[in-house]
Amino acid sequence: MTICLIQVKIILMKKKQERIIWISITSSLLLLLAVIIFSPVVSAQSYTRDKTQIYLKDLETALYTLQNYYVDPVEAEKLFKGAIEGMFASLNDPYTAYLDNEFLQRMTDTTEGSYGGVGIYISQDYFDPENPYGRLPYVKVVSPIEDTPSWKAGINAGDYIYAIEDESAEGFSTQDVSDRLRGAPGSNVTVTILRDEDIIFDVTLKREKIEIPTVKSTIIDNEIAYLRIIEFTPFTEQKVQEFLNDFKDRGLKLLIVDVRSNPGGLLDSVVNIANHFFSGGIVVSTKYRQENYNQVYRASLGKIVASNVKIAVLIDRGSASASEILTGALKDRGRAVVIGETSFGKGSIQQMIPFQDENAAIKLTTGRYYTPNGNNIDKKGIEPDIVVKKPELTDEETKAFTAILQENRVTAFIDKYPNPTRQQVDAFVNSLHEEGLGIDEYYIRFEIQRERNSRLNVPPVVNLEFDRTLIRAVEFLRTGK
Repeated sequence: MTICLIQVKIILMKKKQERIIWISITSSLLLLLAVIIFSPVVSAQSYTRDKTQIYLKDLETALYTLQNYYVDPVEAEKLFKGAIEGMFASLNDPYTAYLDNEFLQRMTDTTEGSYGGVGIYISQDYFDPENPYGRLPYVKVVSPIEDTPSWKAGINAGDYIYAIEDESAEGFSTQDVSDRLRGAPGSNVTVTILRDEDIIFDVTLKREKIEIPTVKSTIIDNEIAYLRIIEFTPFTEQKVQEFLNDFKDRGLKLLIVDVRSNPGGLLDSVVNIANHFFSGGIVVSTKYRQENYNQVYRASLGKIVASNVKIAVLIDRGSASASEILTGALKDRGRAVVIGETSFGKGSIQQMIPFQDENAAIKLTTGRYYTPNGNNIDKKGIEPDIVVKKPELTDEETKAFTAILQENRVTAFIDKYPNPTRQQVDAFVNSLHEEGLGIDEYYIRFEIQRERNSRLNVPPVVNLEFDRTLIRAVEFLRTGK
């Protein structure tokens, strides 16, 4: 650089007449530099537009290189699926995923209301091994489907799929679990359940053709209407309307709406059902990244359930999505008291976007829904007004309960006494305690009744002996306390 400056100096001294030319050249260069420096907006925009194209070209190069030069032959389909699944995994959103043709076919079987399997809804929490906040690297049970093998076996909302056929399910995706649980009707599959982080036991499930129910109902003591909504499907609203019309004709003034272990369903279905409880006003609103897609869903004028009807809504950890929309609307607008446990917390909206060949699709989170008070409950859930939980187990009780489940002690007892008397149940409970399997007898008696009911062709709709949440709701409706 110093040499160049000396040369310029000599030239200027010898040829002063060329000075003007050099000044002009220097000025032009400075002007060009200024244009480059003071045009960051234009450069940034071009960079943003070009970056995606660069990434696509790099991805294409990586695919080509692996397919042609990797030490072992590798199929393009395998590379494509690995790349696209990794891309979706980077979002840390369990509801956004790539769906291949095989998965789409299974979804079609499910939404049409009949498929072969064990009858269970599952989900997957995002798991960060560095900061897990209590989340485990296993697929979680959202809820068992009522009257199916999973439900009859006592699998609960919040349980984890710990292993399948002695194969650890750690790190499995929901598709991995679904693939292993489905099979020919009549065949068996052994699933290891992890409950409350330290209770581990096996259940053997016989696969069945699953018929998905929607509604169950009854009248309690000729005074309280009980409506259990199992799932929000295209057929649910009609059945709910039929029940509510019968409820109205009877002149009843007390109503329980039970959405425990209800995994959700169709938005239109839940909005139509909410219409029967409200005359106008907001039911739910949805918000998207593209604001022009935002929408507010309002109840139509006129309703079936009168304003003077006292309502209790029952929720638990398995109440998700559409069931939370109905619960949130009834709670926010002061139409019901919510009883039970904090709900699942799914406040996001997904959309299916098929690929051009329709052999695959993207399930994409595109928005979130909000209750009438403007609350989004995603990953938080709805808090009940009255909290009802099962009794907490000590460490010793946990070990005892695990042993009882693993050894199928309750199943063996019901095999011996299909319709046990109270004395026989008392004797069984006492025998367990004498063996050192001390546990709150509520759990043992509950398991006995669950096992007994699971063998009935028509099990009772309600359990007024051991269902503490339902018992509390009945008490509240009768006394107001």
